[in-house]
Amino acid sequence: MHRFFAARLGADRALLPPEEAAHALRVLRLKTGDRCQVILEETVFGAEILETAPEVTVRLLEPLPSPEPGVRVTLYQGLPKGDKMDYIVQKCTEAGVCRIVPVLFSRCVMKWDAKDGEKRLLRWRRIAREAAKQAGRAAVPEIESALTLEALCARLLGHELALAPWEEATGGGMRAHLQGQKDVALIIGPEGGIDAAEMAKMRAAGAVPVSLGPRILRTETAGLAALVSLLTLTGDME
Repeated sequence: MHRFFAARLGADRALLPPEEAAHALRVLRLKTGDRCQVILEETVFGAEILETAPEVTVRLLEPLPSPEPGVRVTLYQGLPKGDKMDYIVQKCTEAGVCRIVPVLFSRCVMKWDAKDGEKRLLRWRRIAREAAKQAGRAAVPEIESALTLEALCARLLGHELALAPWEEATGGGMRAHLQGQKDVALIIGPEGGIDAAEMAKMRAAGAVPVSLGPRILRTETAGLAALVSLLTLTGDME
């Protein structure tokens, strides 16, 4: 079933934005009366196309079961070099992440400035939107501007649980720390990893170092592996 983002027009009406409308009409050749699904206010609805001109409007039918995880996971990702962040945003969106925030750790190779940062954010948000639609998500993850370590530590205090996969962790994996929390932070270092001084500051802010197993994962792999592991342990992948 074709799925589109939409904006509410009334209790049982919605409007497809221009880009979605063009895809529906020019690419998919949908017509009045055709059925589809729309994503509206973090809910997926069955829908029927009412009008195709001058705009594409739909009638909302039944709400469909939510595909969103029961745990809201924020990924704090050490800013990687090159286009690795594109992959991280795409795949973690598909898996079910709620929010992605780049972090400027001391070992980050990539630099961040306001002009280039805004361009990157626009690209990552577009990637997240496309991935959310492809994956059947009801919500598009938020992609935020980069944080310093100090700003990250302040943010961690607002989460129920903050887990930091780290190759030097000695306290085991994530399972022992998951006790029904609904708001969890995952912290992933950049290519060079998180140094001990940075981990000490995060621990003081409540972060718990954990292991992802005996193998060392690349930064673009670790966040996805940690996210899928967490959602599996909380029952979302069943």
